[in-house]
Amino acid sequence: RPQSMAATLGALDQQGLIRRAPDPDDGRRQLVTLTEAGRARVEGNRQLREEWLARAFQDRFTEEERETVLTALELLERLSRP
Repeated sequence: RPQSMAATLGALDQQGLIRRAPDPDDGRRQLVTLTEAGRARVEGNRQLREEWLARAFQDRFTEEERETVLTALELLERLSRP
């Protein structure tokens, strides 16, 4: 909803994670982009998730189960190609 989005963007703006600018084509709208700090935060979060996933695969799955997941991923990738 617009009200909750405005609050979310306000908080991100206060933290210096986004930059807002007027839309040159529509004065009622704003263009929102990530700042360098915002990009760094996104990249840091992505890295943490990737590390968690790698540890979870290693700790919770057997070698055979990991191979099954990799095979399934290859099949899904093939399915998504045109």
